[in-house]
Amino acid sequence: MKLLRTLTLILIAASGLSLSAPKPVLAAADEASLYVQNVGTQALGIISNKSFAKEQKQTKLEAVFSDSVDFQWVGRFVMGRYWKQATDEQKAHYLVEYQKFLLLNYTSRFSNYSGGSFKVTSSRDDGDGEFTVSTQMQAGEVADGEPILVDYRIHKSDKGFRIFDVIVEGVSLLTTQRTEFSSVIGNKGIDYLISQLMEKTSAAAKKTASKS
Repeated sequence: MKLLRTLTLILIAASGLSLSAPKPVLAAADEASLYVQNVGTQALGIISNKSFAKEQKQTKLEAVFSDSVDFQWVGRFVMGRYWKQATDEQKAHYLVEYQKFLLLNYTSRFSNYSGGSFKVTSSRDDGDGEFTVSTQMQAGEVADGEPILVDYRIHKSDKGFRIFDVIVEGVSLLTTQRTEFSSVIGNKGIDYLISQLMEKTSAAAKKTASKS
């Protein structure tokens, strides 16, 4: 009997079975919340690292957001109905320049900070694999000021969760850019929009370099 009990315990251990209670499975909205929290923690870690020069912060922040934002989806969406009118060459060129533009303009704002706080306040399942995660951000330089309210809209892609919209104090980046881009293309065409993205990216890069 003692031998039988010993063999049973060995088999349980070998098979990886646990006699303890199983870990709870996270709800989809909680997974989305955790994803945004992880991205925010990574970004805050870079911003708060005083050993990094501004240029280093910029590069590291770009790497974090490159893996977190669904640039292909967002780029197509903000072009609106003009996406179908663009040639394959224009689409490819536009998506490359759009990603550069969005990355540099978004991350350059954070590289100016030296610290702060970030916390997720709520998450909501919007259906169809989409979620809204609400956060509060506080810059270290203005600790006594009101926190900035930022909602991240994310969806599940083939690569996992990805951000597809950022809503700052109620203003959607996705909606704003779609309106602006549609106006530019309607008046001056797709090639002009691409040239403007290139110019703005170049100007932002020079501005960032001059402050480093």
